[in-house]
Amino acid sequence: MSSILYRQIRQQIDQADHILLLTDERIDGDTLGSTLGMYHVLLAMGKKLTVYSPKDLPSMFSFLPGADKISRDTDIFSDDSIDLVMIFDCSDGEYINERDMIPAMKRRVPLVSFDHHSTNPRYGQVNLIEEDAASTADVIWRFIKAEKMPMNKDAAQCILTGICHDTVAFSTGNTTAACLSAAHELSAHGARLQEIVYHTMMNKSVETLKLWGLAFERLHYNKEFDAVCTVITRNDIERLKVHGSEARSLMDFLNVMLDAEDAILILKEREDGSVKGSLRSHTRNVAKLAEKYGGGGHENAAGFVIENAHLVEVDGVWNIESL
Repeated sequence: MSSILYRQIRQQIDQADHILLLTDERIDGDTLGSTLGMYHVLLAMGKKLTVYSPKDLPSMFSFLPGADKISRDTDIFSDDSIDLVMIFDCSDGEYINERDMIPAMKRRVPLVSFDHHSTNPRYGQVNLIEEDAASTADVIWRFIKAEKMPMNKDAAQCILTGICHDTVAFSTGNTTAACLSAAHELSAHGARLQEIVYHTMMNKSVETLKLWGLAFERLHYNKEFDAVCTVITRNDIERLKVHGSEARSLMDFLNVMLDAEDAILILKEREDGSVKGSLRSHTRNVAKLAEKYGGGGHENAAGFVIENAHLVEVDGVWNIESL
């Protein structure tokens, strides 16, 4: 089945003159690595390209080749020369439709979705969703290899970043022989694993470490989820002037360091007045826990969002309270 989809996507690429590449609105290493990896491959094919992100990039990803090419200008959706759109690691596609981005385009063009999430509802005209892949970057690498598309060290660096991000440098349960093989192949193309690990996992600001300190201090047992829980408030993020994505790196750290049988829950207040819950575990199906609040995800990594809510503390225990 994948080979058929590969050919369909390759035909769309060959026929296109101006391709718009979109990241997910949840900016992380996988969506950026996948998007920019494809950017460098298509650039080598001589395609005209535009790259759009709905949110600012966390500074930890500024080392990625091509990061400076990403635009946040929504006027690009009015460019009637765009004849193909691709989106990467976006498991629902809601933001592009809710904000009238794709619907507002002057001409109807094909939308290709690359993803590895089982919850993806197949909202594109062509959907390359490979649930057995450790990351969307893995999916991109399979596609590029199968279609014998041009590779270079910049593309390899971006794609390996995506794989490293979703496997926490090959330390999580979704690390497979296939993604380890991909890392070997990408390294042969010039990808630098040590640089990726340094920038995405080790290079933390004093403000970020202070945020982590607050989160460590707030660790407690959440009875409802039967999980070790901590919280990050909007006040924390604004006062310390850190990017909200630092919650993800904190989650990765806790998931590696705490007892393997524990489930980890991080509750984070977001700018839009909602509370996001992120769940991880090596041994438990946290997707079922996320379903309590209408969420979902992978068996060992899932999440949910509660609209119009905030976090309140009572006797050292934090809870979600609706507004």
